[in-house]
Amino acid sequence: MAKKSTKKAAELKITAEELEKLQGLQQTIANAVNNLANIEIAKHELLQDHASMKAAMRAFSEELQEKYGEVNISLADGSITEVEAKPAPVMAPVE
Repeated sequence: MAKKSTKKAAELKITAEELEKLQGLQQTIANAVNNLANIEIAKHELLQDHASMKAAMRAFSEELQEKYGEVNISLADGSITEVEAKPAPVMAPVE
């Protein structure tokens, strides 16, 4: 239980060491919250960049497809191979 004092609350103060520790803890919490906010902002920016990169990749893939047709392109050396055509499934007649 807290020690009772005859002093009025307005006259009471914590010690300088307690105040310093309290302020330090509060600053640490504020820094952590600020760091989390910065991480969220960076994450948002990276997600936007990622979406832009995917859109650029789709657009360039379409350009390559127009130029070379439906082919596979090796990312290792740029070689092109034909895509194997899959035969259309044959449906049995309904009796």
